[in-house]
Amino acid sequence: MKSLKKYIGFLVNMIYGCIIGVANIIPGVSGGTMAVMLNIYDKLIDSFTGLRKHFKKSIAFLIPILLGAVIGVFAFSKLIKYLIGVCPLPTCFFFIGLILGSLPLVFRKALETKFKPVSVIPLVVFLGIMTALAFVSTEGKDKASIELTLDIFNWCYLLVGSAFAAMCMIIPGVSGSMILMILGLYATVLGAISDIFHHFMTSFMLLLPVGIGVILGIVFGAKLVDLCIKKLPQQTFFAIIGLMLGSPLVIYLKFQAQSSETFVLSPLNITISAAVGLVGVLIAWAFGSEKLKAKLRKKNGAGKETEVPKKA
Repeated sequence: MKSLKKYIGFLVNMIYGCIIGVANIIPGVSGGTMAVMLNIYDKLIDSFTGLRKHFKKSIAFLIPILLGAVIGVFAFSKLIKYLIGVCPLPTCFFFIGLILGSLPLVFRKALETKFKPVSVIPLVVFLGIMTALAFVSTEGKDKASIELTLDIFNWCYLLVGSAFAAMCMIIPGVSGSMILMILGLYATVLGAISDIFHHFMTSFMLLLPVGIGVILGIVFGAKLVDLCIKKLPQQTFFAIIGLMLGSPLVIYLKFQAQSSETFVLSPLNITISAAVGLVGVLIAWAFGSEKLKAKLRKKNGAGKETEVPKKA
């Protein structure tokens, strides 16, 4: 009976990892937000930060999550690439809808403690940063990244950019893929993932620095995020809200720049895109609802054996 519960818990965590993996390849969607929605965010952070102290329990929890994330990334990369190429405007609006639908969840997290007016400052600062980044042109980088030559500069750029994106993606509300898009690396990474079975060596050489960067970003980023949330929780979440409020503009302008030939603003396309965006809002809002989270917690009770003890 105990082994059956462990098996079920492993499968449930692998499914959660798959959801997080899919989220991480969608610009504007945060894998950290998905982890919060699925009620495993705290355990993820504790597992990474307590890897040395609680190695066996941390690994037991992380393996199915990471395995599921890899499956999610590789299984859905072709679909995401296809949707961005064929119908960029509806895809863009769907991503934006997911971001807007996630806002109530982060607001609730921010207001778990008594509101302090000073917390508005990081919101304004990070909203301003995102607004400024929206108008930073990466058109040349995005076009060049499709046929990127892997010299030492680009190798280091992929590693550092991926590390920064990975550090951002574990923050609820911040999209690692969006950071890659801003840096002009999203087309390279998505293309390498989706074509790995057709052009293995080329894709592998491109993804090698990305993989190293992601590992470094997650390991060091988890400690930084854990520190910020524990020391300044309200200010941290208001900063995240600022990033989320500014990211729709970034996503829209980057999609427009990358898909100028297929980014059609016809009345029909706008109507369809608005409807798809509303679906995104409803999906994100549903995942953020307390009732759904309570049901997921109840169903995830079978995986309690993998839970990592909280640090003192």
